[in-house]
Amino acid sequence: MYFLFIRVANSTMDLPWALAELGEQVKAYGAAEFNPVYPPAAEEFEKLDAFLSEHHFDCLISYLFVPEISDICQRRKIPYIGWIYDSPLSTLFHPAARNPCNYLFIFDRAEYEYMKCMDIPHLYYLPLGVNLSRTGALKITAEDETTLGCDISFIGNLYEYNSYNRFIHLFPEEIAAELKLYLLDNLCNWHKDRPWPRISRRTADYIAQTFGSDVLNHGHMDLDLFLGITFLSKKLAEMERVTVLNTLAGQFKVDLYTRSDPSFLSNVQVHPPVSYYSNMNKIFYLSRVNLNITQPSIETGLPQRILDIMGCGGFCLSNYQREIDDYFKIGTEIEVFHDLEELKDKVSYYLSHEEERLKISINGYRRIREEFSYLHQLKKLLNTVKEDLA
Repeated sequence: MYFLFIRVANSTMDLPWALAELGEQVKAYGAAEFNPVYPPAAEEFEKLDAFLSEHHFDCLISYLFVPEISDICQRRKIPYIGWIYDSPLSTLFHPAARNPCNYLFIFDRAEYEYMKCMDIPHLYYLPLGVNLSRTGALKITAEDETTLGCDISFIGNLYEYNSYNRFIHLFPEEIAAELKLYLLDNLCNWHKDRPWPRISRRTADYIAQTFGSDVLNHGHMDLDLFLGITFLSKKLAEMERVTVLNTLAGQFKVDLYTRSDPSFLSNVQVHPPVSYYSNMNKIFYLSRVNLNITQPSIETGLPQRILDIMGCGGFCLSNYQREIDDYFKIGTEIEVFHDLEELKDKVSYYLSHEEERLKISINGYRRIREEFSYLHQLKKLLNTVKEDLA
């Protein structure tokens, strides 16, 4: 098949890389990068449409899902594949998600089960993957070992710029109390799944009337769900990441690589953000303990960070996610924590038990190589599409 790869904001080039490795013909569309939630001007879609009229492709493929591109493909009768790594992806609620041309693959099983009831014709569950050809090509130097080696590291955003922080001071006491109660009930508690948060109808109506539903741009999601995720998920992510890092930094050496404001951190060594294609992978390999602190809006699935850490041969200590049990042996290939006490206990244990930690790193890498390489996952994706098109 001849694929046109559509670049999506903040995504990688691993998809076209893997397609080429599998022997497929692929071209990357270079005229624009598309953001599903904040799409570019209409003329960019017109340019894409004109480009498709001048070139023949068997299929378009991108990360996530861009409704306007789906509508173009539907009109031109070209299949469009979207591999979803966000939860929830708001564009899946758009009517264009029901276009028969779409083949949509969702990484989070709970999100897949939720969306399955929405009459989306070609919807599938598929965990993410790792481009082992890229991560395996990195060279670790003696300087890297000196500058990037860590006891405990976390690479990621603190999400301090969130809607809750912007607006909470404007809300009446009873509205603010509802939001704060959710945060207190869920903070650093990973013993059970945390479904997408829905706020009460009273709170949803108040926010919509005060700020205007047009400005909120909630698309086609239920208003109480959209506002619950908007005001609570990113705030809970901020609180959990700051709490985890500060908790560990009181007892251990912790390094954070981020573009976020570190004002609320104490004793954490803060570094600038690093490249996804180079130093990030080196840090994963050179850190004795790599933390994964999953965004709360990912209900059960394996976030990309878990797979990236393990795909670099790093030791991954993650908050518990239900799907970890489905694919990995906890304590043999990966380690997890359900609360702050277990987090501290396991960090202390593995920093002082080097051989066990290294065995888990090796076993985890082996599992990724066997079942989560890009080539392995993309073969499953392509086989599904090709069988339907045959």
